[in-house]
Amino acid sequence: MKKQTLIISLLIVILYSCQKEKPDTDVSPVVVDVYVAGFVSDDANYHYPSNPLYNSDEHPTYWKNGNLVQLNYDDSRPDDPKSGRAYSIAVSGNNVYAAGYQQWFSYFIGALPMGVFWKNGISMNRDSMNIWNTYELYSLAVSNNNTYMAGWGDYGNATYWKNENLTDLSLNAPDLSLATSIAISGNEVYVGGVSANRNYSNGGYNRMAKYWKNGEPVNLTDGSKDALVNFIAVSGTDVYVAGSEKNGSVWVAEYWKNGNLVKLTNGLTGADATAIAVLGTDVYVAGTQWDGDSIPYNEGFSTYQYNDGYSTYNHNAIAKYWKNGNPVNLTDGSKWAEARSIAVAGSDVYVAGFEDAVAKYWKNGVPVILGDVSKNSEAYSIFLAPK
Repeated sequence: MKKQTLIISLLIVILYSCQKEKPDTDVSPVVVDVYVAGFVSDDANYHYPSNPLYNSDEHPTYWKNGNLVQLNYDDSRPDDPKSGRAYSIAVSGNNVYAAGYQQWFSYFIGALPMGVFWKNGISMNRDSMNIWNTYELYSLAVSNNNTYMAGWGDYGNATYWKNENLTDLSLNAPDLSLATSIAISGNEVYVGGVSANRNYSNGGYNRMAKYWKNGEPVNLTDGSKDALVNFIAVSGTDVYVAGSEKNGSVWVAEYWKNGNLVKLTNGLTGADATAIAVLGTDVYVAGTQWDGDSIPYNEGFSTYQYNDGYSTYNHNAIAKYWKNGNPVNLTDGSKWAEARSIAVAGSDVYVAGFEDAVAKYWKNGVPVILGDVSKNSEAYSIFLAPK
């Protein structure tokens, strides 16, 4: 699954281990309920990378311990095609929250996403949430009975919401901005994202990795190279941000700890870090690396690309994670696979993603299939709720 040049569909997860203000050093097994958000498609001819706005039969979905729960559609535009995805999921008490989008149609522009927020499977009223001009919601967190969401907000600006209250982060950003992830620590609100200044010399944009703390921007890169942020997590007083930065024409998977860069790949093949979790002194990063088996150049590729670097690769993507910088492959590269989310509970490592168009998660490297193999599905976010 690829993403637009300036829109990171990334889906973002709220991690059980990262929600605590103090790191959890317990490494014993923990019994949890496993929640995974994503979508299921009925299109037998579906394949990826794909443009979600042109797949009109995707159903926003989450799974609890492998059991599918289909989310309803916002019926405020009843004539629109019924299609959507759930990008993030969180659980608080007996309530299950999800955030994502569904498709809506503009007669002037065509298909566009419309941000949707679900509570216990039901889409919430868009008037009360003040998200009428929201295109996509990428990340969700719940803290002290307050709901926080981050996304591509009003008129395409980086935005987050605390309950129904909107904060436009683009007031402290350049020409374009996007919020991709949100984390809460005490009274502090951290939002990861990207901003871009228009480069008039080449007609494009220079994207900067950054995050906002209580609305104030913290730049992680200077814009001299393209850089992206997919996920932010807070552990104690430390801020971790996962993403990628371009080295020539190749993207390098990396993360920042308190602004200090840690590279996970060497730039010989493209890679992206999509999520991060911290447990004690251990740092776990989920991601994807394009170094699998060769595939025909045009197979699985379209002009709808995550970025122009990946479009040059003709190798399958390998789902993987890194523990303290050491890679652990979850797939063998024979089929296209991506790791989108990671969570840690005790000694167990959970990674959500998909392989060969089937949603799944891996527990300690062992795959658990979520989607019906006769259909197509993808998983973007995993949340562990202690029993």
